[in-house]
Amino acid sequence: MSAASIVVPVIAKIRLLLQRRAQPLEPRLRLIVVLVATVMVAAMAIWAWSSADLAVEDLTVGPLLAALLIAAPLSLALKAAEFGVAARISGQRPSRRRTAHVAAVAAIANLLPLPGSLLVTVRSLSEDGATYKEAITAGAIPGLAWLSITGAVGGGAIAVSGSPVLGVLVTVGGLATGAVTYAMFRSAAPADGRAGLIAAVVAVEFGWLAVSALRLWLAVEALGSSISIGQALGLSVAGAVTVAVGFFPGGLGLRELLIAGLSPLIGIPLNVGVLMATIDRLVWMVFLVAVAAWLSATNRRQRTR
Repeated sequence: MSAASIVVPVIAKIRLLLQRRAQPLEPRLRLIVVLVATVMVAAMAIWAWSSADLAVEDLTVGPLLAALLIAAPLSLALKAAEFGVAARISGQRPSRRRTAHVAAVAAIANLLPLPGSLLVTVRSLSEDGATYKEAITAGAIPGLAWLSITGAVGGGAIAVSGSPVLGVLVTVGGLATGAVTYAMFRSAAPADGRAGLIAAVVAVEFGWLAVSALRLWLAVEALGSSISIGQALGLSVAGAVTVAVGFFPGGLGLRELLIAGLSPLIGIPLNVGVLMATIDRLVWMVFLVAVAAWLSATNRRQRTR
């Protein structure tokens, strides 16, 4: 049996799964997901705050400002870079203004109980000339690459930080995802400039991993605690997994549960893990409020012209 006879059906099944994933949930189910996730996260945060015996004045402002003014904009810039490489995979060359606009809309849409970022990316690529199949594949490749890189590196960090078996499993999963992602890339990307394009994908997704770890590290610093680089990289796996699931609003609830579950396994107290995830989410949401205001102002100016 040849490798192609195995890989081609796998890619076809993944594309079918992505097409199904790109469909929004029913309105009633979306509402249930939002309510359940919100209540769960609020209950977890209240418990963690109470058990940590913290007061608002105990928070350190410097790391919070760094997370809001440095790490959050870097995250949005990387999202724009992701759309840029997805567009190049489908044979497009969008302007920087276009990539920034799509990234901002995708980031905000990802807060909804649906795979908002993927929906926005696919629609934008389709509007710019890609077929639906091309847009689905090109839009998914950067995310799958992130899942692969985060799994491989984060899994190694988990193994070193205190959970070898889980770390090895995550690493193997990351490497397997990487193999499938590369096969999808070869089937979708233009032949010209393929080496440079794959280098761009890898660079962007390593950037995502670094910024994800930075955001969690800053959140812990804001609590007056600290974690190692390895622990921060290990916890970044939670973000990649929740993006892969896609149906929770911005990973709401699921991301907090995964970070809470991983934290004790790599030497971080459970309540610190929960608070870390909560602070990171609140900072990101505050930043997105500012982004939404910018988008609204930009749209108003365009309509008045």
